[in-house]
Amino acid sequence: MAMRGLLKSVGFAILVMGLSTTVPGATKIGGVEMQEPPDPEVAVRSEFERVKAKNTVEAYERFIRRHPDHALAEEARKAILRLKQ
Repeated sequence: MAMRGLLKSVGFAILVMGLSTTVPGATKIGGVEMQEPPDPEVAVRSEFERVKAKNTVEAYERFIRRHPDHALAEEARKAILRLKQ
């Protein structure tokens, strides 16, 4: 309970003193700091790298279901054919 009171006091002091609490990579929108959204392409490519590391038909099929129109879906289809040979 005492810790909660301390945290409230510290938070209030920061607001009153106007100390910067900015987060690197954040953008201020309407006075509120918002974290930049991740790059979707980077996320898909990262997911595909994990799928390649697993190297299973199931992992490639799941990737295709999640990203059927992505350019890497074709690479996943080829990998499935190789694995099924």
